[in-house]
Amino acid sequence: MEYAGFRYDYLSNIGDHIQSLAAEQFLPQVDTRLRRDSLSIHTGTDPVLLVMNGWFSHTPELCFPPNDHIIGLFWGLHVTDWNNSWEHILKPQSLEYLRKHEPIGCRDVETMNRLKEEGIHSFYSKCLTLTFPRRKAPPKNGINIFVDADHIPSPKEIKKNSLSVSHRIPGQLSERMKFIYARYLLHLYKEQANLIITTRLHCALPCIAMGIPVIFFGNEKDYRISLLRDIGLKINKPLAMNGVGSTSAIFDTDQSDIKRFQEQVNWYPKPICFEEEKNQMVSTFKKILNEKLLQFSKKQQYSLICLKQG
Repeated sequence: MEYAGFRYDYLSNIGDHIQSLAAEQFLPQVDTRLRRDSLSIHTGTDPVLLVMNGWFSHTPELCFPPNDHIIGLFWGLHVTDWNNSWEHILKPQSLEYLRKHEPIGCRDVETMNRLKEEGIHSFYSKCLTLTFPRRKAPPKNGINIFVDADHIPSPKEIKKNSLSVSHRIPGQLSERMKFIYARYLLHLYKEQANLIITTRLHCALPCIAMGIPVIFFGNEKDYRISLLRDIGLKINKPLAMNGVGSTSAIFDTDQSDIKRFQEQVNWYPKPICFEEEKNQMVSTFKKILNEKLLQFSKKQQYSLICLKQG
């Protein structure tokens, strides 16, 4: 059996590729890549094992249910309510596929509960980006890194020794270049970050895994990012600024509002200790992976016996 990974043609969020790197660290190799958002029209006829860790889907009508030759190992599944993804994942053919590949590991409690309501054996797996190895020590001359957070009015001492980067990349770049950039960012965070200030879930999660202090800004009511709260990271509410999106946004906002905002944020957080749960996650994932491989091996042996007898 071959091992497959995702590709994300024309998409511009490098967080997708970081999720793939997290899953692929547990595979012996990646033999082929399947487009995440069109798994139902995959034309391959050979069985491939694919770790279904991620956000689904930009085109759910082309994604659910996946081709029967895709052996899905579901871990970190998030079904969005941003479009009609739930409509497609809850149709009978998709539910049949999910039952065939149980248990279904979900990135958030909302996804887990909605699948359980349909009788699907699901569990709260969280995300594989939480399994990246912890760094040995903080950098001696590190920097504070703002990741898609330039609009956050931070104190001068935080901004002084800082670097700004983005998880947004041109969608037309090759997948090879996107994966190279994803690896570069992970290396940058691990080796150089004293502190991460971000609005990106898949910046926050791998940095927590690596033992880096993180300050996160987002909508705490969004179940897409709810696992941050579950593992002990505060979800800070961004400041509503006048003229957001312009270079003068911070200056156009009342300075007293900015001061009150800054006083509500802990700008010197400690790293979250996640090693014990991380080890449990890794152990459970490897167990499910080995069970999948064993099941496939038994099916292959049975098929060969039937062919010989036939």
